[in-house]
Amino acid sequence: MVPSFSPANEPLAAVIGADGSLGARLVRALWWKGVPTLGYTAEHPAMRGSIPDPDLLGVDVVFFVPDRMSPAVAERDPDRVSESIAELRVLLTVLSVSGRRPVVVLEGSGGTVYDATCEPPYAELTAVNPTTAYGRAKLEQEEALAAAVDGIAPVVLRVANFYGPGQRTSAGYGVVGHWMEAALAGEPLRILGHGGSRRDYIHIADVTSAMLAVLRRAPAFRADKRPVVLNIGSGESTSLNELHRQFEAVVGRTLVSERDKARSFDRQDSWLDVRRAAEVLGWRPRITLADGLADTWRSYLARHERDARARTGNRAAGPGG
Repeated sequence: MVPSFSPANEPLAAVIGADGSLGARLVRALWWKGVPTLGYTAEHPAMRGSIPDPDLLGVDVVFFVPDRMSPAVAERDPDRVSESIAELRVLLTVLSVSGRRPVVVLEGSGGTVYDATCEPPYAELTAVNPTTAYGRAKLEQEEALAAAVDGIAPVVLRVANFYGPGQRTSAGYGVVGHWMEAALAGEPLRILGHGGSRRDYIHIADVTSAMLAVLRRAPAFRADKRPVVLNIGSGESTSLNELHRQFEAVVGRTLVSERDKARSFDRQDSWLDVRRAAEVLGWRPRITLADGLADTWRSYLARHERDARARTGNRAAGPGG
């Protein structure tokens, strides 16, 4: 059974990837807004082969935000990338013939699809030329949406490096999350390369608010026949060294770090021009990096304390408890 968050009402939205960090946050935000929403996960998929869940065909907006593919995974597992893209194409084919012309919102990549020979900040009209497996896969997903424009309303949100509570820390994801866990464990913070490479870090709550803004604009997007591409980021650049200093200020102590060689598939400098999102969606990022890091640190501390209490309780209960 597919998780439904307003089962008494006809669903208006669906989130594919509802068990991921961004998907779970988005489902909660939609629920709090009173939007009837279906959440699909690997265990409760939207599609079984080429057969869709019937309720999926009645929604107005589909958010495609699974986080099964990271830059590291894309480099080492090309078959997984091909499988993910093939699954998206089947989904789009099914949605295109539903007759409803839903808005399909893709979490794209603002950090890997643009041409690195161009000077950042990157605007939506900046040339694209991904040089990594992940960037090529994300651009191929965009192209699949654009090719289905007659049956769906494609909206691509090219998201910068997002971070925040609940972020996954599996291989290849999220320097902020990795640093949070290292600080709590008393381990050194790992800094890749010289620390001077600059990124655009955006809090997960700001990404979620951009997606809610797309939902509000859904009727206009459905009436249009053109794909929409928008950058979603903070609009500012921060080096790893600067991020380290800000993180130390949030934690309130000096943190030991260790340097490691940069990964071959990481970009050096990448940040986004987000003015078009303000024009089209009326959206702007609201959370500063300092406030976002503080919010994330509080959530990690709270989870760490809950886990510690649970371990203490289990020991106190004993084998027969």
